[in-house]
Amino acid sequence: MNPGLPALAALFCASAGWAGWPELPLPPGSRAESIGEQIRLNGIPVRMQRVLSDDKPKAVIQFYREALGARRAEERLPDGILFAQGRGDYFVTVRVKILAPSFTETLISVSDARGTKNAANRPLGFPIPAETQVLSDMESIDAGKVSRQLVLVNSHSINANVASITKALQERGYEPQPGDTQDLESGRVLMFGGANREARLVVVRKDGISNVVLTTVQMP
Repeated sequence: MNPGLPALAALFCASAGWAGWPELPLPPGSRAESIGEQIRLNGIPVRMQRVLSDDKPKAVIQFYREALGARRAEERLPDGILFAQGRGDYFVTVRVKILAPSFTETLISVSDARGTKNAANRPLGFPIPAETQVLSDMESIDAGKVSRQLVLVNSHSINANVASITKALQERGYEPQPGDTQDLESGRVLMFGGANREARLVVVRKDGISNVVLTTVQMP
């Protein structure tokens, strides 16, 4: 196995710059689809692509090894493999997931590392409960539809999280849909609606920690 991903990521990102966004070739006979027209992950511009192949997983993995070349990081996973490579101002990850003996799903992500500096201290633009950690913030625009998913973690109770985030959503034109609320064994799922908008809030608590996933969608 190659050296760990963090060390190689730093090494690769110092390589010579590319003129545009890197593109990887596709395995023969595979089917590719773009995931969103414009995506930002934690404030950083990202392009994502999903590739499905009926070829044997071993052949698909070898294809991407050759496509990325020797200067790559490689990490084996229980259901596949993860490749990572820096290409100038961009960072590429290729996640090959084995779904069946002759079927794989590959997620290709290319992030613009130039946006890292500006993203580090950017305002979140959405009020969250105090002492809450943001694990992930993904924004996407697809055919005019703006979606955002926040993944948060804190030590507040389920009710405290629900009350705080519901208030913030209502201030932005989202209204709770009581008929769609689900009470889980250790959490709650709430749906919100409004003029050309909808949201879904999931709060799950375990071992004194609350995990929160908020998804908002605004339609044109």
